Amino acid sequence: MKNSIKMCRSIILILFCLLLGPTSNAQKKYSIKSKRAIKNYELASEAYRHMDNSEALKYLDVAIEQSPDFIEAWLFKADVLHETGKTGLEIEAYQKAIEIDAGFFTNVHFNLANTYLEIGEYQKALAKYKDFLSLSSSSGRNQTLAKKRIESCQFAIHSIANPVDFKPVNLGGNVNSEFDEYWPSLTADEELLVFTRLMLEKKEGTEVIIKRQEDFYVSQREDSLWRPAEALSLVINTEMNEGAQTITADGKYMYFTACDRSNGYGRCDIYYSVREGNVWSAPINVGKPINSKDWEAQPSISADGRELYFVSNRKSGKGKMDIWHSRLIETTADGKQRWTQPTNFPLNSTNNEMSPFIHAGNQYLVFSSDGLTGMGGYDLFKTEKNKDGKWIEPENLGYPINTCNDEIGLVINAKGNKAYFSSDRLKGKGKDIFSFNMPVDLQPKSASWLKGNVLDAKSKNPVSASLLLIDLMSKDTITQIKSDRMDGSYLVCLPSGKEYLFSAEAENYLFYSAHFSMLNDQEKSNPQQLNIYLNKIEKGEEIVLRNVFFELDSWDILPKSETELTRLYELLSTHPKLKIEIAGHTDDTGSEEHNLSLSNNRAKEVCNFLISKGINANRLSFKGYGALHPIADNKTEEGRSLNRRTEFKVLENE
Repeated sequence: MKNSIKMCRSIILILFCLLLGPTSNAQKKYSIKSKRAIKNYELASEAYRHMDNSEALKYLDVAIEQSPDFIEAWLFKADVLHETGKTGLEIEAYQKAIEIDAGFFTNVHFNLANTYLEIGEYQKALAKYKDFLSLSSSSGRNQTLAKKRIESCQFAIHSIANPVDFKPVNLGGNVNSEFDEYWPSLTADEELLVFTRLMLEKKEGTEVIIKRQEDFYVSQREDSLWRPAEALSLVINTEMNEGAQTITADGKYMYFTACDRSNGYGRCDIYYSVREGNVWSAPINVGKPINSKDWEAQPSISADGRELYFVSNRKSGKGKMDIWHSRLIETTADGKQRWTQPTNFPLNSTNNEMSPFIHAGNQYLVFSSDGLTGMGGYDLFKTEKNKDGKWIEPENLGYPINTCNDEIGLVINAKGNKAYFSSDRLKGKGKDIFSFNMPVDLQPKSASWLKGNVLDAKSKNPVSASLLLIDLMSKDTITQIKSDRMDGSYLVCLPSGKEYLFSAEAENYLFYSAHFSMLNDQEKSNPQQLNIYLNKIEKGEEIVLRNVFFELDSWDILPKSETELTRLYELLSTHPKLKIEIAGHTDDTGSEEHNLSLSNNRAKEVCNFLISKGINANRLSFKGYGALHPIADNKTEEGRSLNRRTEFKVLENE
């Protein structure tokens, strides 16, 4: 909004100078008759046209001294003062013009209201917008803007009277420096923080050369403290500027903005880099259709790296700067990515939307806008998906998170209870990165996380495996990533409110299967450390099928078991010489005879499912073991749940 205010004011000022400047001597009429004052006014106009604001103000002051009621000079002076940032003197000049003749130039009320709005004087701004509307008889653009900004004033007055809980904490000297730090992004476990630092270099002895240099820095958290930040990578940081980065939940992929590159499609493009171990790859241009001949920047990547939100001014948008969304189709063998044609975010206004952030749960988005009702500049808003997957109407994050200044760029941790942002609120220090506890009613649903290493069960060497997280009810793939080939590390987010199948697969290995229920948003569901040990496809190896479920005391397979059983079918299809035994197990509730019968029938039903899919029956056998082979204590419900299981064992693979 501030950019719009300044643009309107500049246009009005230019028109005012053209009408009253020296090029229209024959037609112009002034409110005063002093030729000396008029001459100085015209000299001021000439200086302004040559972009010399200081000289223009000198001539205007002389003109006003010669003719104190020279209203045109007061109006001109106010607008020049606005351009030079002298807000207090600007307001005095507007007030003096109104005192001389409130109806001479009705836009003076609009301009003064804009100035009050910019500095957060909402009551005064509201009164001036109303004065403007009462005096102006036209129905032009400024009237429309005045009505909209009255809404902002009323919203701001109400918000200040009802502030949200907001206590920002500076991240300290290990992260922040004498330079500007901004655009924070962090991994789901909050152990890695990446941010942009803008440095000003001085060199060459007595000759001072100031060079603006934007680079990426990274800080590791150890024992709840951020370690001293270091340059991210010489492969990514260049002599040119890099900024506005976003990283996946596991910190393996980073997307960022780079401008004026030889391999760019437009002025600014989005690039990405991949981390293996502690080494980042050379940046790769994301390419079309994400990048275009227009301006693309400020990416936000989903936790698993399959959805990308970004900002572009491409002509097919709804506003000036719009948020766009695209999905990853595939990553080719040579590392190139293919993305869907971007779609325009449905909540874009006709003005500007910036700095999108998609939360780890993939259901909650924060963005900045100067086109929605707010505190006067760019405000931060949140929106969430409803049960139909549609984004609901955005909600302003409130005061004092939002102020009369521009708030652009905010990220929230996976748990949803802490936010990170950049601000220059500590005067004299430039922009620093802060954190604060998110007000409870503004928090997204928590997303827990699971991390560890994928290893060979015998050698304990790292394995590069494909990891899948699947919603058991909808059968949608929530996450699809690979473990690091250097150390086998992985991190997967577990959004609350669903049941998941989690699996790991690698060539020539039996798959690993786990089940996670996040149906209750408990105390921010505790994150877990889980090392996965994969077994080679060898005779005698056994796997528990944690996502095969039956009706209570029955062998009827529940529908949510289909995903797991389909994966077993695919394993058998891929390895046609593989023969297995399906084993059923129960807890010790009930008689031994009943448990043996129940477990046997359950194992038989799993075989029947595989046969119905086309697996030859002579490759399958089944047996029920009842409660004879517990793997946990039957004295607890958790233990009994683990004992109620379906397994398969490799009988032959030749």
